[in-house]
Amino acid sequence: MSFDMTRRFFLTAMATVMVMPNKIFASDSVHPVSIPILLYHDLSSKWWLMKDDYTVTPALFAAQMEWLHSNGYKAVSFADLGKESSLEKAVIITFDDGYASFVHYAFPFLRSYGFKATINIIGQYVGSYITDQGARPTLSWDEYRYLKSSGLVSLGCHTDRLHAFRNQGAAGVSDDVLLEDLQRFQSIFKQEMGTTSEIIAWPYGLYNERSITVARKAGFRYILTSKQGFYQHGDNYTQIPRISISNKDQLFTFQSHLGVRR
Repeated sequence: MSFDMTRRFFLTAMATVMVMPNKIFASDSVHPVSIPILLYHDLSSKWWLMKDDYTVTPALFAAQMEWLHSNGYKAVSFADLGKESSLEKAVIITFDDGYASFVHYAFPFLRSYGFKATINIIGQYVGSYITDQGARPTLSWDEYRYLKSSGLVSLGCHTDRLHAFRNQGAAGVSDDVLLEDLQRFQSIFKQEMGTTSEIIAWPYGLYNERSITVARKAGFRYILTSKQGFYQHGDNYTQIPRISISNKDQLFTFQSHLGVRR
């Protein structure tokens, strides 16, 4: 407990110093019905070795979460999108792939601030490794059950096996292959979690109109893309845009992603 409090005190001070030169009035610049949906992947202090656009350092993630909390934001779930009263200064936080770093670096801060988040799981890699810029460990089903029990973490699908097809994804396979993949994910997910998932995020953002039809047939309601933009309250849930966050997004860039003007 003392470690968490000391770290939070440090991050609060750091975030304050970084934004002091340019006072920000977030409440004046974010439309209450425009909801930023943030897309993260892995959290690691070795991002400079990995040289990718998907890794954020734990310190930067913590500073971003502290900034959100200090400026009155709340992180909600996709299920909250239908609740008008819950969307003022709301964000949605998503993590794709299911890296084990979530439980070590992200969850302690989310729990401290009462922030909700969604993890989109690659079925074939659960409790294993993803060999992308090195072997990166992934969360197990036991860890997913633990996270879900907190009431803060929702679990979505990142397909069962289609993530391996970097240049194709869901758009490069037949409807039958896609449906089989998604139904297999749902079957395993129900066996492990006791229910099916309503959330899907397309690998590499690759999909087409037929993909959406197949996803809905497989029971998915919230269909996430990698298109940059805000979700506008009242839009349908079949092509939800997200804002990808990388280690290049220091606090001032992060704020601009949220629509905050200096």
